Amino acid sequence: MSDHEQTMPSRGRSVFVVTTITFVLASFFVVARLISRFGVLRHRTADDWVMILAWFLAFGLSFSIDYGTSKGLGRHDVDIPQSWLGQLRGSEYAFTILYNPALMATKTSILIFYLRMSRNTQQILRIASYITLGVVNIAGVVLTFLNAFQCSPVSAAYDPTKSNQKCISIVTLYLCSAPVNIITDLAILVLPIPVLTGMRLPQRQKTILILTFALGIFVTIVDVVRIYYLQQAVDVQSIAHSRLGTGVDFAWTASTALMWSAVEVNIGIICACIPTLKPLVKRILPSMITDRTRSASVTEKSGSFSSQPQGDSNGDQRPSVAESNTNLRPLPPARIGATQEEEMDMMDFLTTPGGMAPAISNPINRTHTARTARTAITENTVYFGFVNMKRPKSMLKTRGKESFKYCIIVTILFFLWGFSYGLLNTLNNEISQIANQTIGQTLGLTSAYFGAYFFGALTVGQWALRVGGFKTTFITGLCIYGTGTLMFWPSAVLTSFPGFIISNFVVGFGLSVTETAANPFLALCGPSEYAEFRLLMAQGVQATGSVLSQLLAEKVLFRSVASDPSLIDVQWTYLAIALFTVILALFFYYMPLPEATDDDLAEQASNLGISPSQKVFSTPKLGLNPTLLYTSLALAVSAQFLYVAAQESTSVFFGSLLHSLSPASKLTLSATNYGILGHTTFALGRFIFATLCLVLTPRILLLTSFFGGTIFAALTMSVSTNANGVAGPALIFFFFEGPVWPLIFAIGLRGLGRKTKQGASYLTAAASGGAVFPFVMLAVQRLNHRSTQYAFCVVVALFAFGLLYPLYLNSVPRVRHVVDPVPEAQFLPRDEGDGGRDTPVRRLSHRFSVIYEKIKSPRPGSGGAWVEHRESGGGSARG
Repeated sequence: MSDHEQTMPSRGRSVFVVTTITFVLASFFVVARLISRFGVLRHRTADDWVMILAWFLAFGLSFSIDYGTSKGLGRHDVDIPQSWLGQLRGSEYAFTILYNPALMATKTSILIFYLRMSRNTQQILRIASYITLGVVNIAGVVLTFLNAFQCSPVSAAYDPTKSNQKCISIVTLYLCSAPVNIITDLAILVLPIPVLTGMRLPQRQKTILILTFALGIFVTIVDVVRIYYLQQAVDVQSIAHSRLGTGVDFAWTASTALMWSAVEVNIGIICACIPTLKPLVKRILPSMITDRTRSASVTEKSGSFSSQPQGDSNGDQRPSVAESNTNLRPLPPARIGATQEEEMDMMDFLTTPGGMAPAISNPINRTHTARTARTAITENTVYFGFVNMKRPKSMLKTRGKESFKYCIIVTILFFLWGFSYGLLNTLNNEISQIANQTIGQTLGLTSAYFGAYFFGALTVGQWALRVGGFKTTFITGLCIYGTGTLMFWPSAVLTSFPGFIISNFVVGFGLSVTETAANPFLALCGPSEYAEFRLLMAQGVQATGSVLSQLLAEKVLFRSVASDPSLIDVQWTYLAIALFTVILALFFYYMPLPEATDDDLAEQASNLGISPSQKVFSTPKLGLNPTLLYTSLALAVSAQFLYVAAQESTSVFFGSLLHSLSPASKLTLSATNYGILGHTTFALGRFIFATLCLVLTPRILLLTSFFGGTIFAALTMSVSTNANGVAGPALIFFFFEGPVWPLIFAIGLRGLGRKTKQGASYLTAAASGGAVFPFVMLAVQRLNHRSTQYAFCVVVALFAFGLLYPLYLNSVPRVRHVVDPVPEAQFLPRDEGDGGRDTPVRRLSHRFSVIYEKIKSPRPGSGGAWVEHRESGGGSARG
């Protein structure tokens, strides 16, 4: 066979070498860990035992691959003797059984280590570690059993002579489980970062930390590479029907994927062992972890998860045991019930700069130190020794460049969900073509996305915003959104309609949580008189992202769909989005953003003379006189619901409208390009109306938008001409509908006080209108046997009813007082001499003027106006 092997290409040797070398390296680090923990430290914990189990599983995994290379793994089918097939299938089957347990044990060891590291100090890290631990083990057990019993009978999985078997495709199973692996890899990589970056580390230990996380990033990259080669190992046409090893040249194409799987497990073991090696390294190479450039006083400064500023050091801090001895001596044996301080774990490795053991301090002192550390991080944080950021003031007090900076940062989120919406909109159309879906199923995908807005905004979004604040809501929404994009992966592999429904719902849920905070953030961060301007500009960026994603999808991502009906390649786009989302979530974690408490918002509304008990009318009308703020909010939510329903109904049926009026050959532009042009005018409308907000009252602009939209929707419905002629009023309709969402949102929030965050969740949940009315338009066509153009009467009706809200704003005087933005300077006269500072004399003078105005006007019960204006601080914005 030697001459034959020389002439026929084979990957077997490279697979054998890489697998063996990485396993030997992993074995070296495991042995070093056992010496460090069991020999030097003489202390054993659960993560050590689980790591031993992971090593045994990694040995079996690596051995099965190495043995397989001797029986044809890495060769073409024509180069594999018939007598080798049984052993080859057996080695492949052994690999499928051992891979998930080996990975599960490695990740479990790391997560148990996180739990030990965060004991009594980092509650969020502990909760997240427990959740990740549950996901890792549940998924690992389920996948292991699916792999073991992939065939009926079981022996058919490794015996090629068996016939009449029923098997599932293991490669399909691996591809479908890829999001779980990637999510848990990212979670394990990201979870300790906020804790570790809060430390001030000496240079050498900082270098070791960076190298350790670089290895962790490499493991995640290896997982992605493994999935890529798995996809190359199967024929897409038969991906869901082939059993293990039966594909054409499977041993050749799958060998690389198996090799990278072994690399993933072995490098993961190395990453898990590195943080436990300090006792051994301190014995053998103490200079490796000792930073001689730092003074002893600096090296003494770390006993908790976050080092303290020099001025915060406690005077009773005792020197460590090791520092009191010149020679390095073995640590005393660990006692039963030893505390975390008595172990040599990751925190000792990272926070004891001189390479010495930390002081065995009183648990009470440690708790106090950790609490002080967290306080220091919250107020004035130094991340990893080079990022120094101060906590900003309340967003209600931000002005000028400061407000502009924060608004630009949050506008990134608007671009993200605009990009996602445009991509999903195009994707849904492609899915319907590939899977031969009915129009009802296609609308189901849209309904899943917009229906999630109702649940996400009113549950997680509202809770996170009210309890955790804007930053917490941003991060939570981004994590859910990233999970949803990864869930698209198995749906694309199987072309599964239920899978697409679930992934669309999760994506919409995450974006609704993020949007619950993003819209009010822009409305509140800066002078209130420019709230509509800020929100319109950001929403214009969102619409631009939607246009760009549709262009990308049409011109790049889906060009090959017609010739190759598969969405597997598109999953890489969603993987890139998911990774970008993780980076963005970390960015928001470290970026200090201003917040606004309910008390701040209530004070702002009170200072502007807006009372929660104020009535709509001076005297009851028809026996009714509802509360002004809640009435305005209810009408704003209703108008928002109707608007999104009309917007999405138009977007869904616009292409069908053009095709129903003219053949595709007679269209000046394709229906797709007309749709992109419509969304472009949509974005243009937002930018133009943002400029108009600087000179015109927003409620008048909102009335103009609804009125213009109603007229041009009616023209789109009634004009009797070809598709090119109908496209004209339809494109103008897109222009007028563009500014509606941000105008309603900003106007609806103004003056809500303590209810501002709750109102933001209601206004965001109103986007669920897009889940309902496309089906109503379909019903009009089907039940009444009407044309698509006639069905646009639904859009006309929606805009006509939505017109009631701007009419209410413009016709009720008391409502105009609340919703009209007023420059800050008009609330309190400013003296040029003192720069407009607030003084006791000015406050007293202003109070007397308010009392005088009250005396002149009728009392509240007599029907007169009862509006109070107060001043606080250095002036307030119109809220």
